Amino acid sequence: MKKVLYYEMRRTEFEDAIKQNAIVIIPCGSTEQHGEHLPINTDCTIVFEIARKAAEIVSEFPVLVLPPLWTGYSPHHMGFPGAITLRLDNYLDTLAGIARSLHAHGFKNIFFLNGHGGNTPAVASMRYKMLDEERFPVIGYDYWSLPGVTAEIKRVNEVDKGVPGHASEFETSMTLFLRPELVEKSLARWVPGVRGDPALGTREKGEKLFNFIVNSLVGVLKDYHSGRLEARLAWSKDMVENSEAKENKK
Repeated sequence: MKKVLYYEMRRTEFEDAIKQNAIVIIPCGSTEQHGEHLPINTDCTIVFEIARKAAEIVSEFPVLVLPPLWTGYSPHHMGFPGAITLRLDNYLDTLAGIARSLHAHGFKNIFFLNGHGGNTPAVASMRYKMLDEERFPVIGYDYWSLPGVTAEIKRVNEVDKGVPGHASEFETSMTLFLRPELVEKSLARWVPGVRGDPALGTREKGEKLFNFIVNSLVGVLKDYHSGRLEARLAWSKDMVENSEAKENKK
C-alpha cells in the first residue's frame, strides 16, 4: 500500500511528493473530555482517520497526512480533568508555523482539516493570515462542513441534526466504528459536559457517516489539486496580487 503518513516518509520520498504537487493534510484535534464514556483523544482519532482514509483512496496524486495536532483551543473544557488547551495566539502561531514549514519545502497545497469546534475560528482565519503574512493560500475545513455532510448527519442521526453534538450520538457512533475498545457503553449517557444523547450512538451509524465524510473529502481534495477549488476562491489570488503590488510601491 502506498505511503500516506507524513512521519513514515524518507526525505527522498518528500522530494518526489513535492514534484507531484502533493496535498498535505494537517488534522487539527484537541485533548478534552468527551463525557464519561469516550476518551479525551476522540477529536484527534476521528479527524485523523478521516484524513488517512481519504488519502489512501486518492490515486491520481499524492496526499500526505501529518500526525494530528493533538491539542487545540479548548478553554471551555478546562473545568473537567484531562483537558489541555493552548492560548489562542499560541494556537494560531502553531498552525501558521506548520504551514510555513511545509511551504518552505515546496508544498503548495496545504489543507487544514479540523475536528474540534473550538478550533473553527482559528482554522478559518489561517487563509487570511497566510495570505497577508506569507503571500500563499491554504485551505481549511471543519470535516462536518464538507459538501453534503450536514445533510447526511441529519439523515442518519436521531438527535444530532446537522452538526456533531459533543460526545453524544455522532461522536459516540464514530468512535464505536473507529476505536470500539475505547468506548465504555455502560456509561454512554448524558452528564455535564455532554451535548446530546450518547446512548443513541451505534457502530452502524458511525460507519455510514465515516464513509460519507471520507468520500466528500476525496472530492474536495481532487477539486483542490485540479485548481477547481481555488477557482471558486479566486478572490484569494487577487488579495495576494494586490498586497504584493502595494508592497512594491513602497
